[in-house]
Amino acid sequence: MKTIAVLTSLPVVLLSFSQLVTAASSSPSPSTQETLAKAPEEDLRRGHDNHHRQKPNFLVFLTDDQDLHMNSLDYQPLVKKYLRDQGTEFTNYYTTTAMCCPSRVSLWSGQFAHNHNVTDESPPHGSYTKFVSQQLDKNWLPTWLQDAGYSNNYIGKFINGVSPALKHAPKGFDHHHWEPLVAPNIYTFYSPVFATNNGPLEAHTGVYQTDIISDKSIAILDGLAQNKTQPFLFVISPTAPHDEVWPTSNGTRFTPPVPAKRHEHLFKDAKAPRHPNFNPVKNDKVSWIQSLPRLNEEQIKTIDATYRARLQSLQATDELVERVIKRLEKNGQLDNTYIVYTTDNGYHLGTHRMFAGKQTAFQEDTNIPFIIRGPGIAKNKKSNAVATHTHFPATVLKLAGLPIPEDLDAHSIPVLEDKALYGKDQSSEAFAVEFWSTAFMENTTARYSTNTYKSVRLIGRGYNLLYTVWCTGEHEYYDLVKDPFQIRNIYHQTKATVLNRLDALLNVLRTCKGPTCRDPWSVLHPPTLDEKNENKEKKKSKARRGVHSLKEALDKRYDDFYAGLPKFAFKDCLQYYASENEFTVPQHTEL
Repeated sequence: MKTIAVLTSLPVVLLSFSQLVTAASSSPSPSTQETLAKAPEEDLRRGHDNHHRQKPNFLVFLTDDQDLHMNSLDYQPLVKKYLRDQGTEFTNYYTTTAMCCPSRVSLWSGQFAHNHNVTDESPPHGSYTKFVSQQLDKNWLPTWLQDAGYSNNYIGKFINGVSPALKHAPKGFDHHHWEPLVAPNIYTFYSPVFATNNGPLEAHTGVYQTDIISDKSIAILDGLAQNKTQPFLFVISPTAPHDEVWPTSNGTRFTPPVPAKRHEHLFKDAKAPRHPNFNPVKNDKVSWIQSLPRLNEEQIKTIDATYRARLQSLQATDELVERVIKRLEKNGQLDNTYIVYTTDNGYHLGTHRMFAGKQTAFQEDTNIPFIIRGPGIAKNKKSNAVATHTHFPATVLKLAGLPIPEDLDAHSIPVLEDKALYGKDQSSEAFAVEFWSTAFMENTTARYSTNTYKSVRLIGRGYNLLYTVWCTGEHEYYDLVKDPFQIRNIYHQTKATVLNRLDALLNVLRTCKGPTCRDPWSVLHPPTLDEKNENKEKKKSKARRGVHSLKEALDKRYDDFYAGLPKFAFKDCLQYYASENEFTVPQHTEL
């Protein structure tokens, strides 16, 4: 493992970076970013022009480890009928940490993992234990909705490690509406165990998990229909298509997901997609991936069998979607409900010689399904607007007509068809993907301790880029417009002028909070007052800046500025987030 020597202490380097940006910029000192637009309720939904009209409901289908790039959605005809055809699918939607636990915390908190610091599946750096110990449920989407009068309901997988000894629901969920799956039976399809509203555990044997969740969901919806005036959030989270997980004396064992018996006969000829990055001959990835041997025939057969099991296990979820939406319609709840279908992170099978799993920054693991239907949402549409799980809380709050906290790491997603109703939000261009734990291949005993990395994703008109700095000191850079399967690492063939911009942006995103996450270019190019505006009052309130995208940052006049900024590096390959392990390497010794 390569270790990089620390050149200076972190606080000094951060100060130098900030001073350098300010000194090198031709702009005056930065002004505070404008508070996110908080559109009134009547401006948020087409046809909802009555200020006193009932706030919308939110129903979320949250699957576990569902892929986008292996085409599982194409095997769910009912998701297509009720959601894809009746709503908008966001094709550039991402998780920013490709692991279940941190991804789910980002979904509900609106924070990157480096801010909420739940970075693993198990204690001490992850799981429900870490979530509760940090009191993250004091200030997150469920409490904000509850404070506005919402009834919040949850059934299925919450985050990893919910203990059978759980006595209280997290803040934001009324104990009468909280039924999470509990360890160690979260991932057992025919022997699930639920915690029932702070009461006794409810164990099931021989009944399919998703079917139990389906029955419980209908009962909950019928109960919610009794109160016509109280809006609700309802999260339905089956574990399909996640592997079954079995704790053993020799460690955790993964086996393929188990379908309902009625679906076992389906898709017998289905195979994992043979994209160009499936078990490639040439592998120029980071060293731990590059060292992987090509998959043999037996491994490929196992991958195909796992792929079929995943598709089969999703059929009960497909039926669940239809049943729930029909019940919403029967109960008169459908027209005022936003329905979301998403997952916590993606999944790879055979990609870049990797057997099965997640945890990388590649498209297969981070680019995930996100579909939304509801009042004012365009039907049968695909949007290329860029968004992440950190955008989700702001989106819900905006659709509900509620204030959006200034410290959220992302703004809301432009989901409404009529953008004039939606307000000033814009699509993101840049966001970070970050990871601090070991990589492992499910269904194997292989573990890799050098999978700590930070990436910057840049997606805009004409470009789609992935730039990664690894804890080993290695770098990867992919142009996904020319190379959508990330076959060719072009880091060593790329001009320094481009890499300097990517390093600078990653340096901002790696520690960003709130406004600096939402608008990282403003740190590098602070806003300036419009000097041509003769109206002094407007000059005080109106800010301008010339750079808000990579395309604008690539202007040659900024070459020297970016060339002088420090680079990001890790001190060591730790399996947890420690700010002192992440630092900047000055370009010049005098810095």
